[in-house]
Amino acid sequence: MNSAIETAIQRFRSHYDDRLGSVSVITPETPGFKHTVLFDHSDLKADNGPRIFHHGDKTADVIVLTHGYTDSPYYLQAVARRFYEAGLNVVMPLLPAHGLKNPGEALQDKSLDSQWKNTIDNAIETAAFLGDRLSIGGFSTGGALSINKVLRDESGLISGGLFLFSAAIGLGDLNEAASKLGFLQTIIKLIEGETKGEGRDPYKYPEMSATGGIEVGNIVNENNRRLDGGKEKTRVKIPVFAAHSAHDKTARLGGLISFMEDHVDNGASVIISESVEHACLPLEKDILLNDQFDNELSYPPVANPKFQWMMEGALSFFEKEVRNK
Repeated sequence: MNSAIETAIQRFRSHYDDRLGSVSVITPETPGFKHTVLFDHSDLKADNGPRIFHHGDKTADVIVLTHGYTDSPYYLQAVARRFYEAGLNVVMPLLPAHGLKNPGEALQDKSLDSQWKNTIDNAIETAAFLGDRLSIGGFSTGGALSINKVLRDESGLISGGLFLFSAAIGLGDLNEAASKLGFLQTIIKLIEGETKGEGRDPYKYPEMSATGGIEVGNIVNENNRRLDGGKEKTRVKIPVFAAHSAHDKTARLGGLISFMEDHVDNGASVIISESVEHACLPLEKDILLNDQFDNELSYPPVANPKFQWMMEGALSFFEKEVRNK
């Protein structure tokens, strides 16, 4: 195996060894990918682990793609495959407190926002061994963390593009308010029980932790402070592509519009007018449910009917504004 690939795998693995204990490195055959490296552990649900898709060598471009709150890298795998087919190596981290069979109180940790940022930092350090030009992107909370990393990237390591899918920019009023009020955080944490890990959707927790939602709000609020806290509004220097559903009830479309108008110099947005739910936007195919569980779903994880059109827009933007610049 190429030395750059070996170094990247070891750096990525060490992060999860520290978090979970010794992880296994497996290389399953994955349709659409020549080389898959999946990191697994007995505490993780099947196929929920972090992963790297590579071409056997360092490539001109590499992208880090991060999943959303309560789900796992699988939710972005179809998006990853399109970037991979365009010649990029792809790094897909697993956020702390996610993908676990028994999360217990993990989603109630007050330091989750810092832990999440540390995981993104590790993924970017890993990606630097896999490509000359780094891009970053994510779904929902992964989008918010991607924005956060770009705003923290004082060294300019991320010189490619920023790709957002249902990005958590404007959240529900409760989470944003709760993340600002310490006493309300305490009340929520006292009354909330443990989050279940397994349910009908094998790649997503069957319920959300409001406490963990506060941690998402902390990231969003930090982003807002970094963007609007100075004398002048902060501008994102790298190209930004965003895809969002007009019917998204979880991450408000208005937040994305304001972000693109006020903070992005070079950007493009794809707004899906069909009724596509928040968590369905990155799905190319329906997720097969495990009916041995009887928990109700807020909505079924079905394919985005505009997935092909959305990704054509994303890759066209990448070719024009990142690869050919």
